[in-house]
Amino acid sequence: MKKVRKLIRRQETIIFGFCLLMFLAFSLFSENFFTLKNIRLIFQQYSVNGICVLGVSLVVLLGGIDLSAGSILAVAGSVGSTLVKLGWPPLLGILVAVLMGAALGFCNSCIITKLGVPPIITTLATNYVYRGVLVLITGGFWVNSFPKAFTQIATGRVLGLSNVFWMAMVLLAIMSFVLYQTNLGRKLYAVGSNPSGADKCGINVTRVTMFGYTVCGALLGYASMMYAGLYGAISTSGTGATLGTTVLAAALAGGVNFGARSTLVGATFGMFMIAIINNGLIQMKVNEYWIDAITGAIILVALALNALTARQKRKAEV
Repeated sequence: MKKVRKLIRRQETIIFGFCLLMFLAFSLFSENFFTLKNIRLIFQQYSVNGICVLGVSLVVLLGGIDLSAGSILAVAGSVGSTLVKLGWPPLLGILVAVLMGAALGFCNSCIITKLGVPPIITTLATNYVYRGVLVLITGGFWVNSFPKAFTQIATGRVLGLSNVFWMAMVLLAIMSFVLYQTNLGRKLYAVGSNPSGADKCGINVTRVTMFGYTVCGALLGYASMMYAGLYGAISTSGTGATLGTTVLAAALAGGVNFGARSTLVGATFGMFMIAIINNGLIQMKVNEYWIDAITGAIILVALALNALTARQKRKAEV
């Protein structure tokens, strides 16, 4: 019985239940929501952001934040997809995008660890810098008209669901294994929960932090090419504009706490929740500004719940 109560109280269980509640509510109030076509669309809308939230969650676990996620996605996707458009093999273009994203994430980590600039200030600044440089170079034009060999990688389906969804599930499984079953994962949690203690134990805090931001960037780079393949275009000025806050909201709502032990499964459910809410509101023809307002509200509620959880944890330890 204790195990059942403990399971019910877990953030992942709560957010999963909320997903089901939202799904049922929109199914009742929107005639177009509960259809096979729309359900497939929800999974597709989740898929790219589902990859992004894994990277951002890793940064949050380290006690950091990455508000430049949308700009990294736009830069890496524009570079990689342009190369594919010019005739490069799709896999090579994807590799370049991954490396570009990793490089930009590494730049963030260097500013944070070497210069001591707080993560929120660093990534807020680089969000504008990366996007501004990209728009200056490209003139703000769209990158589109990709070869079919590239778009088929993302648009193909397995068991009726997008290939990108299954890629996100594979990445979730791999990252969960690394975090919970390997020495590297224990180092990541140690640095996130107690950096000074980890340093005294011989863990290179700077190196681990840089690793987290670099992996986050690499995942964003990979997601950018899946975005380009799914939607057939990347807007250098608009793509990923709200990604940073969206994936942060999903991670926090799913129970990923700053520097605390959390699960990527919770972040995944959080991303599904936002995908369901956004899709449902669009189906009900709600003004797009209300969608942004609701996303912001989710962030505030999630931050409040995380702060309350941390306070209760400190009281229990006293």
